[in-house]
Amino acid sequence: MVAAVVGVGVLGAPVATAAPAGAGAVATASVWRNIALTGTFTIRDDEGIFSPGTYCSGNVASEGWVNEVRSPSLWWQTTCGGEIRLEKHVSAVTDSNGGVMIYVTLRLYEGTNVTNNDLDAERHIERYVPAGQVSVLSEIALDSTENSGKDWAKLNLTLHNDR
Repeated sequence: MVAAVVGVGVLGAPVATAAPAGAGAVATASVWRNIALTGTFTIRDDEGIFSPGTYCSGNVASEGWVNEVRSPSLWWQTTCGGEIRLEKHVSAVTDSNGGVMIYVTLRLYEGTNVTNNDLDAERHIERYVPAGQVSVLSEIALDSTENSGKDWAKLNLTLHNDR
């Protein structure tokens, strides 16, 4: 699995931090959770540099420690056909019961190479996952608005909130 860190801390067992002192603030320990996003993807690059009608598929897997700080970061990316890049950005907020509100942004870039910044499709997903449970997101589609929508990506994701 590709590991990433969201929030404050380092991979491994996180250290509890106190809330900032201020008017009415009560010092409490952070609630840290280990979350993972797993699943599969399929991408179609209609007019790919290497060959037209290129299909790419594989697994999406990333994990990280999160706490009550919502701090977005790039957790995973892949390319296809020499022109398409698919990215998964994740942030999360924990609650005192160990539940996590997970925010996922999926981005499909299509241009003249895989490092382009020509954003063609974007999806924002928010899902609450209670402690020790999973949430399944099926058939998330990102369709390019250019080239008559012949370039696309489809994902199936499972959001894990491990104990």
